[in-house]
Amino acid sequence: MEHKKLAQDILKNLGGSNNVESATHCVTRLRLSIKDKTKVNDAAIKNMENVSGTTNSGGQYQIIIGPAVENVYKEFEKIYKGSSSTSSSQKTGEGNQKKKNIFSRIVDVLISCFAPIIPVIAGSGMIKVLITILLTTGLFKEDSPTISILAILGDGVFYFLPFFIAYTAAKKFNVDHFTAMVMAAILLHPNLAALSAEGATFTSFLEIPLYLFNYSAQAIPVILAIWLMSYVDPIANRVSPTMLKVFLRPMITILIVAPVMLILFGPMGAILGDYFSQFVEVMNTWGWIAVSINALIFPFLVITGTHNAMIPLIITMFATNGYDPILLVSGLLVNIAQAGAAFSVAMRTKNLAMRGTGLSAGVSALFGITEPALYGVNLRLKRPFIAVLIGSALAGVVAGLAGVTAYSFVSPSVLTIPIFIGPEGFISLVWAIVAMLTAFILTFILVWIMGFKDPTDDNNSEKSEDTTDHSHESEVKVYSPLKGEALPLEKVKDETFSSGAMGKGVAIMPSEGKVVAPFEGTVQVVSNTKHAVGLVSESGMELLIHVGIDTVELKGEHFQTRVEVGNHVKKGDVLLDFNLKEIQQLGYDTTTSIVILNSDKYSDLTIENGEIDFGEAIIK
Repeated sequence: MEHKKLAQDILKNLGGSNNVESATHCVTRLRLSIKDKTKVNDAAIKNMENVSGTTNSGGQYQIIIGPAVENVYKEFEKIYKGSSSTSSSQKTGEGNQKKKNIFSRIVDVLISCFAPIIPVIAGSGMIKVLITILLTTGLFKEDSPTISILAILGDGVFYFLPFFIAYTAAKKFNVDHFTAMVMAAILLHPNLAALSAEGATFTSFLEIPLYLFNYSAQAIPVILAIWLMSYVDPIANRVSPTMLKVFLRPMITILIVAPVMLILFGPMGAILGDYFSQFVEVMNTWGWIAVSINALIFPFLVITGTHNAMIPLIITMFATNGYDPILLVSGLLVNIAQAGAAFSVAMRTKNLAMRGTGLSAGVSALFGITEPALYGVNLRLKRPFIAVLIGSALAGVVAGLAGVTAYSFVSPSVLTIPIFIGPEGFISLVWAIVAMLTAFILTFILVWIMGFKDPTDDNNSEKSEDTTDHSHESEVKVYSPLKGEALPLEKVKDETFSSGAMGKGVAIMPSEGKVVAPFEGTVQVVSNTKHAVGLVSESGMELLIHVGIDTVELKGEHFQTRVEVGNHVKKGDVLLDFNLKEIQQLGYDTTTSIVILNSDKYSDLTIENGEIDFGEAIIK
C-alpha cells in the first residue's frame, strides 16, 4: 500500500485541508472531525482500494483502513493544513465538540484518551499471560524473583495508567502535556497513597474534607482534571505577567485544578468505579445470558466505532476482579464468527474478487482485525452479517455455560488465546477453543444455508446496481433549482467543487433566496447548518445543492430548510429558503454549486450557462 497516495486521495475527497478540523486514529480507523460533511465524497472514499468502509459516529467521520492506519495517519498529518497538533485546529475542534450531544462528547473523549494506549496495554497483558504459562507449566515457582520482575513489567501500565491518560487527554483538550502529567503524579504520590494505606479514609485541605482513594488504574479523575485545566490554563496565561509567566502560569493552574481533582473529581471517579463494579457483578450473575447478549451487541459497537469506549469498563473489571468472563469472551466469539462468515462467502461465491476479499478478510478476523470482514463482506452482503449475530450469540451460550474467562486484557484472537489460561490451568482455554469452533462452524454453515446475493463480475455489487439504475442515462434531466446566472463549476471559488473532486455539475449565482427540487426523488442529506441538501432521483442520480461558499460558518443562521431526510419530493417542491441579502452583506459568496456526485456513471453531460429560471433544464 502506498500510504502517502492513499492519504492524498482521502484528503482530496474529504473536501480538502480546509474542511478538516482535526484528525486522530485508533487501531484500524482514521477518525476525523469535518467542518462541512456535505463536501465529503463518501462514495469515492469507500471505493478506494485499501479502504474497508466508512461510518459516522460520535460526531466523527471514520475511515476504516485496518492495521496500516497508523502509517496512513502519519502521511495524512503531514499534508493537511491545521493538523491535530496545532492549537488552531484543536480550538476549532473543541468548538465543534460543543455541537455534539453529551453522549457523543463523552464517547469521543473516552476513545481519544484510551485508543492510543491500546497497544501498550495489550503488550503488558501478554506479559501477564506469559507469567501464567510459566507458572502453569511449572517452569518457575510463584515466589521466583523472575516472576516478580515479570509481574512488574506486566502491571506497570495499569498501575501508572493516570500518567498515560494524562498524556492522551492533554492532546485531546489541547493543554500542556507536562502540567497534565503533574496531575497524574499528584494522584499517585507515595505520601497520598501512604495516608490511604494507613487506614485513613479522608483528610482535609483548607478545612474541606478530602477523601482518600487508591488512584492506580483510575482514569476518570485525571480526565476530568485535564478537562477543567483546558478552561483554567488560558485564564492563568492571561493574568500572568510576561516576566513571571514561566512559573506563575503552571503554578496557578496546579493550585486551582489539583485541589478540585482531589476533593471533587477523585471521589466522583471512585463512585463511578463502584457503579462499574456493581454492574460487572450483575453481569456475572447473568452468566451465559450476559455473554450471549454482549456477542449480539458487539458488532453494532464496531459499526459505530464505539467499541473502544468499553475499555474503561474492562480495565475496571480487571482492577477489581482480576478477570473478565464476559466482554473479552464475547468479543473473541464475534471475531471468529466474522471470520467464519467471510470464509463461507469465499467458498460459495462465484465472483473471483469477492473470493479473494473473503479469504483475506477471514484471515484478518482470525487475528483480531474484523473491519475487512465486517465492511468488505458480511455487512455488504447483509445475510452473512445476520449469520454472524446468530452464530456468535449461540457460541456465547456455550462459553457462558462453560465459564470461559479471560485473565489478561488483550484484544482477543487466535494469537492471544492464552489469555484464557487461568489459576485452574487449561480448562478455561479448552472451553474457549470449543466456543471458538462453535462460532466459526455455526456461522459458516448458516451463511452456506442462508445464501447471499452474489456480486457480479465487475468486482462490486454496488457498481452493478448502479449500472442498472443508469441504463437510461440519456433521458435524465436536471431542472434548475434556483433562479439566477448559471456558471461553469470551474469558476466557483472553492477548490472542493471547482476541481471536480466531488463530481461534475454547474454553479448558479442566485438572484432569489429559494431552492426547489430539480427532479422527482428522495431527500438523502440535509446539512445540520441548513445550507446544503442532497437528493437522489428515481433513476439513481445523486445530486448535491450547496448554497454559498463557507456558509457552514453561519451555523444555519439566515437559512430555513423545508424538507427532512427521507422525504419524497416532486420537481419544483421548495427544499430550503435563505436570506440572500443578509448573507451577502455578511461578506459571503452565495454562488451555489450543483454537483452530480456519481457523475462518472453518465458518459455525456450537457450543461447550460447564462440566465436561468426555476424549472428550466440545466443539465441533460
